[in-house]
Amino acid sequence: MLIKKGASCALLLASCNALANSNSALEEIVITSSRVPEPWSEIATAITTLSKEDLNYYGNLSLVDILQYQPSMSITRTGGAGKAATVRIRGEEGYRTLVVLDGIPLTDTSGTQHSPRLEHLTTQSVSSVEILRGPQGLMYGADAGGIIYLSSKPDNPGWRNTASLETGRYNQQSLFFQSAISGDQGYLQVSWQESSLDGFNASRSDTTAQDPDGYDNDTKHISGAWQVTENLQLSAVHRNTTATNDYDGCYNASFQITHSCIDDYDSNAHQISAILNGDNALHRISYSQSQTEKAFYSDAAFSFGAEGKLTSLAWASKLDFNSTIHAVIGADADSAELDDGSLVRKRDQLGMYAEIKWALLESVTLAAGVRTDDNDDFGRHNSLRLTGVAVQPFGNSTLKYKVSYGTGFRAPSLYEVAYNAGPYAYGAAVTTQLNEEQSEGFDIGVEWLVNDELHLQATYFRQTVKDEIFFDLEAYTGYLQEDGKALASGVELSADWAVNTGLTLAANTTIMNSERPDGSARIYRPDNQAAVSIRYNHPQHKLSGQVAMQYRGDSRGIVNQTIDGYTALSLKLQYAVTNHLKPYIRVENALDADTREIPGYYASRAAVYAGLSYEF
Repeated sequence: MLIKKGASCALLLASCNALANSNSALEEIVITSSRVPEPWSEIATAITTLSKEDLNYYGNLSLVDILQYQPSMSITRTGGAGKAATVRIRGEEGYRTLVVLDGIPLTDTSGTQHSPRLEHLTTQSVSSVEILRGPQGLMYGADAGGIIYLSSKPDNPGWRNTASLETGRYNQQSLFFQSAISGDQGYLQVSWQESSLDGFNASRSDTTAQDPDGYDNDTKHISGAWQVTENLQLSAVHRNTTATNDYDGCYNASFQITHSCIDDYDSNAHQISAILNGDNALHRISYSQSQTEKAFYSDAAFSFGAEGKLTSLAWASKLDFNSTIHAVIGADADSAELDDGSLVRKRDQLGMYAEIKWALLESVTLAAGVRTDDNDDFGRHNSLRLTGVAVQPFGNSTLKYKVSYGTGFRAPSLYEVAYNAGPYAYGAAVTTQLNEEQSEGFDIGVEWLVNDELHLQATYFRQTVKDEIFFDLEAYTGYLQEDGKALASGVELSADWAVNTGLTLAANTTIMNSERPDGSARIYRPDNQAAVSIRYNHPQHKLSGQVAMQYRGDSRGIVNQTIDGYTALSLKLQYAVTNHLKPYIRVENALDADTREIPGYYASRAAVYAGLSYEF
């Protein structure tokens, strides 16, 4: 989450030292890279940030729909809202991406690869998003995918209530209410969001009923922090999501394919934490738990279900030894559980890490870190991260050079191991002894900032995953493992330009090559993608809005077929009747492009939505 220096730093109990450079973009505080607040000027890892204002101007209710506009983020979905969505960062599989909400890892251990269920995450109760790209998430034990960090902390002081409703194509109905109060003594916010839609026929294989596949989502969220003393802050968060998704292509009790399928999803995530700030140290300890229950029905009869739970006890400390040297140390003890009715498995993993950061010169910062993880089933593994940042002012502009190198590992999931040992695996999968995946990544980049008006970034990346685990989608034998290293490399370019008061332009493009160890293309990864947005928000004008265009290049399918790319345009216009009442209209896929990302599934066509937001 992005936080300005000053009062917000005091609330977070962060050590916000004055920076030599006056550019406010370099003074912004992020926490994704090292799990503790640090200024942007010292961050070498590749990070994208989205504020509450950014999320509001995109207007999409689903977080996935906004992520697809960000650098190196490619999305694949098996239909419309609520259907299975995979978010790949820099070409890596979605289950290698860690999603964290207010410090809670939203990992679904009941899933096949312990992947996050991003299709059920809505934007309305989220106040900021940070995306760390690549395997440099040392403090989290993350591997090649990266980290998506979501925050619900109120972005403005005072008491604010928001109510909004929206309706549109596919009979979408959405209602949202939030009440938040924030001040020097902490904050408290509660929200409730309910949405439903009839949807459309998601699967091309459903040629008989061709009925719409609807989706319902009910999300309740409460979070708060209490500044007990000047140095001690306590916080807590709880989030519950229940969702029902209609889909096609499941098996009924007679082992026949049916298109009358339902997926019931229930998730509860909560955390309590404490932050203690001393003269030269910041300490944070937290206990979190994320539970998932899933039930699947075919032809209205229960088919199967699964439960998962991830419990985590985490500690992190930032120690300032002097004005030029500080360290981050910490540990986390995770316990993952899976219960699908016939199989019960549990696994513990203990991780410890340390990173030391040294301001070699006034404008040069170097850092080195190491992490060790002890996994119940796969033993001990060490990871490391090396970074360097140099900040060079030029009059009213600043150049920031950055380089980072990191490694990581991912143990085979409980489900992957269990499937190969179960009755459904055969052939090569039965004899395959799954080993841990090992990742390695390198970034080098430059940023140019001109006052608060222009921000340009260019980053080259190269990363590999050794012994990549995959499900055999051709013969369906089970989980297999590549022999060698899968590669993803490319260039990310982005620009943010405040043209004048009220008008902002933003653009990014990613040129990437993602291939298997034998040199063939990895499926569903576009080689080229880009996004452009134009936003208008003049303080003296009532009309505001944003136009955003996304380009997705061609990709390859399971049998090496070409999946055509597309260009999609979306927009949102809002009119302030008063300072509190703001009706709006938004259009998704305004050009009615064929945005199918996976063969065999349809995608949403042009859709118009009208809504109303009231703040008091």
